[in-house]
Amino acid sequence: MKNEQADLEVRTAAVLTNYAKQLAGTTVLLAISGGADSVSLLYTSAHLQDQFGFSLRCVHVNHRLRPSNETGADAYLIKHHCKKLKVPLTIVNIAPGAIEAYAKEHRVGIEAAARYYRHRAFKRQIHRWSASWIFLGHTRDDALELALMRFLRGSGPMGLAQLPEKRGRIIRPLITSSRKDVEAYLFRYSIPFANDSTNEDNRYLRNRIRNVLIPLLDREFPFWRSGVFEAASTQTFVAALLKESVSNGVSWEKIAEGSNQGFRTESAAFFHQPMIIREESMYQVLDKLRRDSGVLLKEGMNPDGETSPRLRTVRRTALRQFAAGKVKALNLSDCRFIHTGLFIEILQKQNLAAEAGFSHVIRSPGQFSIENLEFSITNGNAAVSGGNRQRITLPCLVRLPQMGDRLRYRNRLRSLAELRTLSTDRAWVKQFIIEDTQGLAVYVLIDIHSKISIYWRDPIPETVEKNDSFMLEIQLRGNHARRSER
Repeated sequence: MKNEQADLEVRTAAVLTNYAKQLAGTTVLLAISGGADSVSLLYTSAHLQDQFGFSLRCVHVNHRLRPSNETGADAYLIKHHCKKLKVPLTIVNIAPGAIEAYAKEHRVGIEAAARYYRHRAFKRQIHRWSASWIFLGHTRDDALELALMRFLRGSGPMGLAQLPEKRGRIIRPLITSSRKDVEAYLFRYSIPFANDSTNEDNRYLRNRIRNVLIPLLDREFPFWRSGVFEAASTQTFVAALLKESVSNGVSWEKIAEGSNQGFRTESAAFFHQPMIIREESMYQVLDKLRRDSGVLLKEGMNPDGETSPRLRTVRRTALRQFAAGKVKALNLSDCRFIHTGLFIEILQKQNLAAEAGFSHVIRSPGQFSIENLEFSITNGNAAVSGGNRQRITLPCLVRLPQMGDRLRYRNRLRSLAELRTLSTDRAWVKQFIIEDTQGLAVYVLIDIHSKISIYWRDPIPETVEKNDSFMLEIQLRGNHARRSER
């Protein structure tokens, strides 16, 4: 009995020894769900707190996603353990329906929305108790599951690197222990723990990996675990090298356009770098912009090293198109990359108050009506640009203007405000942007008399026109455009 306890605690202590000086004299917040991992972490940490000189507190977050009898039983069990070990406990109850509403509003999954609320609760408790560290019960099995999940999602070297023992304020004392080690420890000492019923729900990717993929790998490829760990170890070195290379090769300076914040770098220097450096540079500046704007949880609060769930995952293929110079603009959920000519810029987006969120994607030729505008898109080789027609590429997006939008008009990239000054005698009541794979293509203004003015982008390159372009014609319903600006 003593040896088994010592084995698990020795492994846990070995991890904590790496941070002994930082832990001494601090308050540690331990995240506890009531499951096997977090309960074993509670017991080992409580037994080791005197040895390392830290003060332990627990926080439990009730997401209100399961039946109340289950969550109530979890809370009762956690209270029992904390009382027995004399560890202070805070229980945070998320408002009923808040996570589901957040997931719907931000178009993310329930897992991501729950993670957002959980991490927000952790952050608040850290400030409340002046805690310096947070312990999470991730095991070696969690690291393997995360590696598989990121591989399936197409992550790059940063995402495929090993789940670290420490990131920011977070320490993972069980990261060198397996789930079997944890369960054996709890069973031997008759320490009860809760089983989350949602862990059997294979609608969630992580559960499908745990319940379907891993048993298959264990049966057919028993060596897979060591292979994944070795690959992750290699990617850790690759990620470190890339981070250093990006810092040395691409320098982003902070800029402001109106109330918008952003960064820019010289395009010549950017495109001089190897492709992988350009991609990683875009990811790094994207994270920096989101962190500066308060969107990301700071100081490593996200244990998976991912961005805030309120934002859609940025696929590497999307950034690669921009990094390769194939598109001049890249719209993300909260910001956009722009190639202005001299600079590569990333700017925050700001929604317009009146019709925030309006957008319509056009993926193929045809006739379309949006608001009181009619769009006709035909094969690009069938007509010549001019009048109220213009060549564009597909897919294209019809949307409201955003801060930072610029249109290449008469041989110069111009802001929308500058274009509006060209028609100061008009009282505009509506405006739209059409954006394709080459950047902003058309700026449409509608006045109080329902007349429209259109500012067209300078002609796109000849190679694009021949191969991939389509012809766009815009009309106000029942009328042609009053004026077509070129």
